[in-house]
Amino acid sequence: MIWSIIFTVILVALSLKIHGLTLNYLSQNTAKKFIYKDFVKISACLIGSHLVQIILFAFYYFMSYQTNPDQNLFGGNLSGNFLDFFYYSINCYTTLGTGDIFANGPMRIATGLEALIGLVLIAWTATFKLSYLFKNKN
Repeated sequence: MIWSIIFTVILVALSLKIHGLTLNYLSQNTAKKFIYKDFVKISACLIGSHLVQIILFAFYYFMSYQTNPDQNLFGGNLSGNFLDFFYYSINCYTTLGTGDIFANGPMRIATGLEALIGLVLIAWTATFKLSYLFKNKN
């Protein structure tokens, strides 16, 4: 249980760092007035940042499942391949929560924190994109 919390905190910190570095890069490497090409660049970089974070959590879920098969960490419609955990991580990160795959035991903490960090970082993305659009209206 304690290792699950430690790894989850590390993943949350990595997610914040990755997203912060992406936003810092974009703020320094985009024009001060609206350019459609820059807006596409912003969108692509931020989607890529979110995907990296989703993959990190998916890898953690996959490795936890593979190394602890007897602990019943996940249930539902699960075959145990990486794509299942990638799909599950997308559901958690976006707070979609379809429920066909679900966490048990200590993984519930990790998935709950992934949902929280996903919500915060998606809001941060929206704020950044809106500030770029509004700043350039002048």
